[in-house]
Amino acid sequence: MATKKRRLMISLPADVDEALVRFSEVTGSPQTKFVTECLVENVPTIHKLCDAIEAHKAGDMTRYQSLIAEALGNSILSVGKAKG
Repeated sequence: MATKKRRLMISLPADVDEALVRFSEVTGSPQTKFVTECLVENVPTIHKLCDAIEAHKAGDMTRYQSLIAEALGNSILSVGKAKG
């Protein structure tokens, strides 16, 4: 069955490749599933970072700093939820 999802070819540094291989071996989870899940969980953070960059380009440093803080806070909270 054909997928409607966009395919993306990437090159990985050796240490990232080794980590993914190890994770896959330890968990039995496919590497692509793990990478996709990591990205999906971080979509809100990616959007916040884009908003921050746009604010920076517009010269709005207060909004930029606020959005960066939100993005980092969201990332830290999502890690805490995954571990807790």
